[in-house]
Amino acid sequence: MRTGLSWLLILMLMFTAALAVEYPEGTLFRGIQGHKEEVEFLQYQLFYAGYLGDDISEVDGVFGKKTEAAVRQFQKEHSIDVTGIVCPNTQMALDEAWESSMEPQGSEDEYVEPVTYCYVEHYANGTQAVVMCARHMQVSAEAADAVNQAGQNDAEIIEGLQTGITFWMEELKSLYQLWADLRPEYAMQIAAHQDAFMDYYLAQLGIWNAHFGSPSMAALEKAMDMLVEHGTELCIMLSGAI
Repeated sequence: MRTGLSWLLILMLMFTAALAVEYPEGTLFRGIQGHKEEVEFLQYQLFYAGYLGDDISEVDGVFGKKTEAAVRQFQKEHSIDVTGIVCPNTQMALDEAWESSMEPQGSEDEYVEPVTYCYVEHYANGTQAVVMCARHMQVSAEAADAVNQAGQNDAEIIEGLQTGITFWMEELKSLYQLWADLRPEYAMQIAAHQDAFMDYYLAQLGIWNAHFGSPSMAALEKAMDMLVEHGTELCIMLSGAI
């Protein structure tokens, strides 16, 4: 009797294994677990392409019935095998549709004036992003070069990051000075604003150093990001855009 049960168990296991499907790495499908961020991005792609209705709350990181139906509809309209499974060929088509929707609106023949200030670009899919002016693209490139030209060990990379931070610190000083020159009647308030930002920056840097260690690449990268963000915000403000 035990022998018969053992053989039955073996046959059941073999049958289950035969049913198991192995997908290429990165494949997303209904019910998948442990890939919330990947599923969320997929849902954003489907939502902005018009396949996931008009309720942004559908972007929840759960690959359920609605997401599968949206994938199927996308596959049908793009001549892809309709499976509801996001394999590489489906993902490639989604990426192409996403990149196309990220292109700025307007005629290709439309004249584009040189960018004097940073500005916010609004895209066809409803998202937006900051576009750097020529000057800040140059500062960003110089900061990146400082890091890229550093050696391979951590100490040299940290030194490169510190150099990049110095570039952006100097740029912030220039922006605050420009602001004061444009509005001399508010010079004291502008100086107070600059001091308040620097106090906040140093406090944040202290928190990052305590968390990641000092000096550390992670803390310095966050510091650099903070300076870049503030610099572009000041530049947009000085343009009168906001």
